[in-house]
Amino acid sequence: MLIKKFFGVMLLTAILILPQTVCAEKTDWYDRGFNFRNIRSIIVFDATFSQDLGYDYSIEMRNLQDSFMQDSGKLKCNVITEAQARREIGYRIGMNLDSLAYSNPLEARRIIMQNAYTIADAWIIGNVDNMENTYYVQPAHTVWESRRDTRTYRDRYGNRREETRYIQVPVNYPPRRVDVTSIQMTLELHEARNGDLVFARKDVRDREDYQAQKGMLGRIAHSFFEDVGKKIR
Repeated sequence: MLIKKFFGVMLLTAILILPQTVCAEKTDWYDRGFNFRNIRSIIVFDATFSQDLGYDYSIEMRNLQDSFMQDSGKLKCNVITEAQARREIGYRIGMNLDSLAYSNPLEARRIIMQNAYTIADAWIIGNVDNMENTYYVQPAHTVWESRRDTRTYRDRYGNRREETRYIQVPVNYPPRRVDVTSIQMTLELHEARNGDLVFARKDVRDREDYQAQKGMLGRIAHSFFEDVGKKIR
């Protein structure tokens, strides 16, 4: 009984100390008539950030690209990066897509998508629609918490004994600022022949932590590639 109470106290302490997830919601759609198991090769495009975010997320973008490359291994099929696709498709159609990507990356990507079927069965694209840091003020409040109370006594034979109990005590917390990181990302899987969308996910997450972007983006990528991998195995 004391062990259960002890772990209850530890859990409560962790809840109070660690950053808390406010919201984590994934909304999926997939084509029920598409045979995902026919996919043997996938082009994974570099993830993008919406231009209207109004901030330079170059570090976050690099971290997200690293997560894409690492987690794409969960697909258990041949994975082709965007850079590899530019070179392979460019060679096949007689264009320098690497050069085009510097001057007009959207056009280079469009050409890859149009010709993706020549080297792959499908392609994946991901875009960060929104990423922002906000905060709210948590007002002063009182929480009843368990406290361990140990007393020492001697029994009827003079032996020293200890008795431990847990009591509920009121603990007052002052107002505090709570920083929140919010991210919304759209990820899509398209079949290569016609470019039709066959699987899409809208992943929306909030976390009470000012520097949570890297971990949140990593978890979004991890979850998506893991679930796509299950569909095509």
